Amino acid sequence: QTYSTNFSKISHAHELRFGFDLVHHAMTHWQPETANPRGEINFSGNTTMIAGTTARGPNTYAAALLGLVSSYNKSVQFLMMETREWQFGWYLRDRWQVSRRFTLNLGLRYEYYPLIARGERGIERWDPNTNLVTIGALGGIPKNNGMTTSKKLFAPRVGFAFRLNEKTVIRSGYGITVDPLPISRPLRGLYPSTITASFVPVSVTGYEYYNSIATGLPPVPTPDISKGSITLPPTVDMGPRSPWGGEMHRGYIQSWNFTLERQLPYAMVGNVAYVGNHHVHWLADYDINAAAPGTGTAGRPLYATQGRAIGASMWDGFADGNYNSLQASLNRAFAGGLLLKGSYTWSKAINMTDEDGWASMRYFNWLPVLYRNRTAAGYDRRHMFTMAFAWNVPIGKGRKLNVSSKVLDGVVGGWTLSSAFYAYTGTPFTVSGSSASLNAPGNSQTADQIAPLKKIGDFGPGVQYYDPMSFRDPNFNRPANVYRFGTMGPNSVYGPGFWRDDANLTKSFDVTERVKAEFRAEVFNLTNTVRWSNPNSGSASMQLNPDGSLRNANNFMSVTSAASGYERQFRFGLRLSF
Repeated sequence: QTYSTNFSKISHAHELRFGFDLVHHAMTHWQPETANPRGEINFSGNTTMIAGTTARGPNTYAAALLGLVSSYNKSVQFLMMETREWQFGWYLRDRWQVSRRFTLNLGLRYEYYPLIARGERGIERWDPNTNLVTIGALGGIPKNNGMTTSKKLFAPRVGFAFRLNEKTVIRSGYGITVDPLPISRPLRGLYPSTITASFVPVSVTGYEYYNSIATGLPPVPTPDISKGSITLPPTVDMGPRSPWGGEMHRGYIQSWNFTLERQLPYAMVGNVAYVGNHHVHWLADYDINAAAPGTGTAGRPLYATQGRAIGASMWDGFADGNYNSLQASLNRAFAGGLLLKGSYTWSKAINMTDEDGWASMRYFNWLPVLYRNRTAAGYDRRHMFTMAFAWNVPIGKGRKLNVSSKVLDGVVGGWTLSSAFYAYTGTPFTVSGSSASLNAPGNSQTADQIAPLKKIGDFGPGVQYYDPMSFRDPNFNRPANVYRFGTMGPNSVYGPGFWRDDANLTKSFDVTERVKAEFRAEVFNLTNTVRWSNPNSGSASMQLNPDGSLRNANNFMSVTSAASGYERQFRFGLRLSF
């Protein structure tokens, strides 16, 4: 439910606006959204691999044939899942025409986000120090369950436009925007409403398994919630995250820009801008029970105090990200039968996770290396170029080359040709390594980079896009009982870019005085250019000789797939109007 109202008043050189926004989110459902309500059985290649080597597909298959289960997962919907959440916003803005050449915009917005509730109940929260889950408004627990939200969410904004001369304008601005993410999204499936159970082995070496498939999946424990306080079983997580107590830190985005706009010859306008932002208190979670390298499941911090051999994710606004770019555009309004629109962006986006709210760390959760996750965003593209035009072909009745014959005009006159060209560089990917060389549950392993990156640029199986010998699996020739993180960071290598051109040819003509027709022919991806996926990036799949020379790349650094839906397509249409 939404409600908005706005008021405006003009007084001399000031245009004042103020208003109020209200949003109410509500959701009720009876369907587990975590793990698998029917249960999930997993097998691991580590169970049957030879110690010190790399697990491969046949090892996993062998574990399944032997019935050696590495882990189970199962979820149960124990209570009706409800979320009720309000969002309030007030704003005031003044657009002040200081002079004919100078305009100033000043604004202030205030927002308030009360804590979400479960209908008559409050939200759930887990205290990792006591291992107790408390439920708001049950058993004497306050409905806010020891949590608060900020009442200081003020968001100022300022901007100006200054006309240097009749052809040149400078614009700049800065503003803060509060992240309006509904908290109901990341906190909608918490224990005990949804019970998410995971059963994993207590691992020291990394080669252990949980049990035999003949033994089966253990029962999922269900709690007594009458007292409002429950001990969290060691095989159950909060489904999959819990907020901390105290104030919940809602994120906000600082945005800024500086733009120079210039009127150019031939009715064109050019624009060059610096655009950036900084996302503060990015809402995400991380696993506080992640183990240090070489310690295995038994090294998880909460295993010693709670017997908890699974992850334990806590959630708040602790992450951050930023974006910086140079943006340029060239535009020509439709004049003389021609319209042009072109743009170029050179940018870099950095964050710790690509999502917001329902988001986990990119690769690492062990606290000493948590900020190694702060790398190029998964959607980062360094260069983006687009150019489009629409052209009335100057042949036909009433055009530059007038055609008086109705028959000839019906064939060659009145056509409009338009086209859009796109060219983007690729997105980043992570070169991964074998988990056996890390043995740190809750974290993922990256490869070592042992030589400068060398692009080969080939596509297809058996050939490489990058030289695989620039990378090394940390498990290769690893000394016994030596565990460490790979030297590479996540998202440190970029895959192939793509380009395409779409075209459109249309013609409108009169059938009779009252009946008009439009013919349209469209082609998407005119050149049928393939949009390749990123290379296969698992360094553990590469087979090396004892001296480190390459025996078989096994398609490591090979591009073996392409995005679907980008094949060349033709479409024709005829529209009658009367």
